[in-house]
Amino acid sequence: MNTKNEKQIKKRSEQERSQETKLKILEAALSEFASSGFEGVSVRVIASRAGVNHTLISHHFGSKEALWKATAQWVFEKYDRLSKERIMVMKGIEPHAMIRVLLRNFIEFCATVPDFNRFMVQANQKGSERLNWLTDRFLMSGSEAELNILRQAQELGLIPQGNGLHIRYLFIGAATSIFTFAPEFERLSGEDAFSDEVIERHVDYVLMLFSDKNSLG
Repeated sequence: MNTKNEKQIKKRSEQERSQETKLKILEAALSEFASSGFEGVSVRVIASRAGVNHTLISHHFGSKEALWKATAQWVFEKYDRLSKERIMVMKGIEPHAMIRVLLRNFIEFCATVPDFNRFMVQANQKGSERLNWLTDRFLMSGSEAELNILRQAQELGLIPQGNGLHIRYLFIGAATSIFTFAPEFERLSGEDAFSDEVIERHVDYVLMLFSDKNSLG
């Protein structure tokens, strides 16, 4: 093996390790920001959870503020990527089925990444420039895309008629609550909120709740 190939392999290996480290940090940051909020967590705590030296956070992300924004971008892009992948697979299927799958996709994402909703709850605490940043960067365009799906769902009779934005929040609340309050649900029911059986049942229940053709006003 020549020196050039050795250098290329070494560079790829270093890049892979760097990406793995960044992913560990982002996953840890999402959990910590979700549970304690921006002000309630330190870079050292996030580094400890990720199992890395805290200096690596500065190296990869800079400040805690930059890490918070990188975490938000990572989780929003993750949801967007999964949604687009599912849409590509569904090309050609009838609209009624596609809308149900897209609604199901959001519920399943909430089950897979429960810290996403907790992260958003924390971001909504008090007046925050970070929430303004989230709104401008992701929420405005994201909510318009979701409203478009909801409008199509209304036209197909899959969800009630009424104010789309209001219904969006009703749907988000119904979709996420069991995962946000998973410990409470598990103590009361004896069931694992994240088991395949419960998730599938939850998806069916939420879709049934939003399949009423009656108008909400």
